[in-house]
Amino acid sequence: MGETLIGPDELELAVSGLSGLVGTLLLPAIGAWLRVLLQWIESDRSGLGRQPRLSGLQIVRAVATSFALFFFIVALGRAAAELRGIRVEAPVFASIITGVLVGIAFWAIYAAGISALKSDYQRAKQTRRIK
Repeated sequence: MGETLIGPDELELAVSGLSGLVGTLLLPAIGAWLRVLLQWIESDRSGLGRQPRLSGLQIVRAVATSFALFFFIVALGRAAAELRGIRVEAPVFASIITGVLVGIAFWAIYAAGISALKSDYQRAKQTRRIK
């Protein structure tokens, strides 16, 4: 292995930070591919009326989030391997799991906040129409 430019404490912080980013991107990437899959299933149905088509924007969004997720997973793997090379008994697995769970929790709070803001906006828009 090559020389490490940062110390083991900074590598531990990098591992937990990168695992938090992986956790934050995990659910949006899975959700984007599920949206693409559902659009593909819906576009194949025959029926009355206009058929929905696959959205290019949804495909680009799914590929972009998957690419970002893959990038951070590779960086996390390299940082964890480097930390293991410096400290043989480094608690890498626990740090990764904790970071991923914190990232997922952060994403869930963010998504709930955005959803609440959207519903408040729609409600305010409806009340302006009624008056």
